[in-house]
Amino acid sequence: MEKNLDSEIWQRFINGDEKAFSYIFDTCHLQLFEYGQRFTSDENLVLDSIQDLFFELARKREKLSPTDNILFYLLKSLRLKIFNNLRKVRNIDSDIQADQVDEFRLDYSTEVDSEEKELKLDRLAEAINQLPPRQKETIYLKFYKNLSNAEVAEVMQVNYQSVGNSIQKAIQKLKAILDSDSIILFFQTRIR
Repeated sequence: MEKNLDSEIWQRFINGDEKAFSYIFDTCHLQLFEYGQRFTSDENLVLDSIQDLFFELARKREKLSPTDNILFYLLKSLRLKIFNNLRKVRNIDSDIQADQVDEFRLDYSTEVDSEEKELKLDRLAEAINQLPPRQKETIYLKFYKNLSNAEVAEVMQVNYQSVGNSIQKAIQKLKAILDSDSIILFFQTRIR
C-alpha cells in the first residue's frame, strides 16, 4: 500500500468506515499470517493472534494513533500479540522477549527462470536459516517486507542502532557461510 493512501484508509477506518476496515483486513491478513508463522508452527495460535488483533483494532479504533504505513503498524502489533499468546500457552510468568523466541523461520519459495539463479537463491535461503532468530527476523523485515531501519526497530522493540548492527552482522555471517560477495548484490538491490 502507498503511504498517502495508507493514511487516508487508516483515518477512514478510525472514523468508522467498515469498508476501510475490510480493506485493511483483506490486504494485510495473509502477510500477517506469513509473518506470524515465522515465530511458531502453531497455525491456530497465529490465527487467534490475528483475530485478537483485528478485534482489538475494531474495539479501540477511536483511540488509535494515525499511521502512514498500515502493514508496519499491524506487524508491530501482531508480534506483541503472538508473544503474549505464546507466554500464555507456555505458562510463562514473564513477558517473552525477542531474544527468548525459540525460532524465526525464513523460507524461500518463488518461481525463477534460470536453474542457476534458483540454486543461488536456495543457497542464500539455507544460509539465512543458519542465522540466529533475531538476525533472521531483521533480514526478513528489512529486505522481504521493505521496512526502514526505524520501522524494523519499532516492530522488534529494539533501538535503531541495533537494527543496523544486526544487519551488518548477518551480512558478514552470510558472506562467511557462502564464501562469496554475491550476497551483497542481493541486499544492495533491496536497501532503501
